[in-house]
Amino acid sequence: MMANNLAELFIKQAERNKSKVAIEYRLRRTEPYRTISWTHLRTIVHQIAYGLIELGLKKGDNVAILSNTRYEWTACDLAILSCGGVVVPLYPTLPDESVNYILNNSECSIVILEDKGQLQKIRSQWGALPKVKYAIVMEDLGDLPVNDSRILSLKSLKDKGMLNFSIDPYMVQNHIKEVSCDDLATIIYTSGTTGPPKGVMLTHRNILSVLDVLPNSLPIKPSDKFLSFLPLSHVFERVGGLYYALSCACTVTYCSSVDQIAFALKDSGATIMLVVPRLLEKLYAKIQSQLQTLPENKKKIFKIAYDNGKDLLNNNGKFLPLTALKSIENYAFQNLVFSSIRKKLAPTLRCFISGGAPLSKDIADFFNIIGIPVLEGYGLTETSAPLSVNSLSALRTGTVGKPMSNIKVKIANDGEILVKGPTVFNGYYKNEKATKEAFDDGWFLTGDIGRFDKDGFLIITDRKKDLIINSAGKNIAPQNLENALKISPYISNAVVIGDKKKYLSALITLEHQSVIEYLKKHNISYDDSIESLCKHPEVIKLIDEEIKRETASDADYEQIRRFTILPKEFTIESGEITPTMKVKRKFVSEKYKQIIDSMYPKD
Repeated sequence: MMANNLAELFIKQAERNKSKVAIEYRLRRTEPYRTISWTHLRTIVHQIAYGLIELGLKKGDNVAILSNTRYEWTACDLAILSCGGVVVPLYPTLPDESVNYILNNSECSIVILEDKGQLQKIRSQWGALPKVKYAIVMEDLGDLPVNDSRILSLKSLKDKGMLNFSIDPYMVQNHIKEVSCDDLATIIYTSGTTGPPKGVMLTHRNILSVLDVLPNSLPIKPSDKFLSFLPLSHVFERVGGLYYALSCACTVTYCSSVDQIAFALKDSGATIMLVVPRLLEKLYAKIQSQLQTLPENKKKIFKIAYDNGKDLLNNNGKFLPLTALKSIENYAFQNLVFSSIRKKLAPTLRCFISGGAPLSKDIADFFNIIGIPVLEGYGLTETSAPLSVNSLSALRTGTVGKPMSNIKVKIANDGEILVKGPTVFNGYYKNEKATKEAFDDGWFLTGDIGRFDKDGFLIITDRKKDLIINSAGKNIAPQNLENALKISPYISNAVVIGDKKKYLSALITLEHQSVIEYLKKHNISYDDSIESLCKHPEVIKLIDEEIKRETASDADYEQIRRFTILPKEFTIESGEITPTMKVKRKFVSEKYKQIIDSMYPKD
């Protein structure tokens, strides 16, 4: 192993890289990037760690972080680990009651919060959080409560740390030496699609085991730069975008808001970005919309170039060997046609790494053809994120790659994916029953259905609990159909319904702006309100045509016979999706029961 624990790994890299830039960030899109060197980052981490020790943090104590992705999140994470503490990340979008549940279940004594808004989630229910002794706020605009000793700013915590450092400069180093690779590093709570969140316990060994073998699948150089936007509260970004970048001494550029992504892709110099399919779907829809505005001659040129790219892809989603003529054609198209798209989108990006949910093969193929490969991987919180991943040397769209070299994967008789290996978690926090149910003879039950292709690439077909069995007994994977529908520039989300029914139906939400542009282009009058658009006959006709086109190749029993356009998008706040953008099917079925029932009139 590259280190005994994650804090030691960080310290080693800081000592080796000193003045090299570790972190870049900016507060506003219009300002230049600010930089933090490895030496400066180590100083910040030590200041926070010394401050936490002053507050009474001991080895094995749990500390929560409730914040959006930003460099302070990273510094606090590494500081807690340096004290031998256990990090409990919380999604910043969680409602008060969920925050309450996790803090009480994990028995956190300290909570680190992003700002005054997140602090309110604690203050509003402090009486119901008996274990929480302190709330530390990253942003201090001079408006924090001054008459409550339990609340302090991150700056004041660092000031405490500097004082402690002057008393004993070796204290944190001694704490780091006491942390074993089998000690608990973090408790990450599942998103709760099927019930109350469960705390996944991951050790330092679990995460370091991923970092040991990930270079075999995804080799990166210290000159690579990660663009970090996904929640660090999710295991995917934290292990892949933080710890892996740290282990390779790469610079991480933090993008703190969604409206900065497009600009950061252009001007950050990033070469690697971890994404979820939803972001790629939006980028794809945006590019498609821009292509429609091109003059006809340029549209034809793009089509020729794109068709050429498709011809080079075989049915397994990888490029065929090129003849001399095809090599020349592909070079010309890449440099004369697709380079303009890459320049506008992400001029320095080598690849996207996609995880968290299934990605449409068509979208993956599109980015592959234009020269920005999407490396789709697969993993769960319980496996410390990636257990399989595509690589630039072995990329097959439509799959999630080959299993990592230290992971054993087998397919059960019912199609469920079972996993063994050093990255697999030890159990759920204070939940022996759930832990026991998660394993069978030492194999972790992922709950996902999948298969291997002839070359050993893993293909995920659906969640075991999400499979639809219609009234005729046919098994249908709804995610495949939903991904196909979301390729449409006019559909933002789709949920396919049909368990125990004669036919399939769907709940649809609109890409509002794309629909309006369509109506304008065809000189169709409309009312701009989303409620009116959902009922507009031409919009209903448009969505019907999109559904039929995107599912034309599916079997008869997989055809969607009816659909309803919903007036509101699915959001975390309204409950339809989790913070990781997964649809809560049970919740959706209950919330929209009346609408669903109307699509199945009784005979």
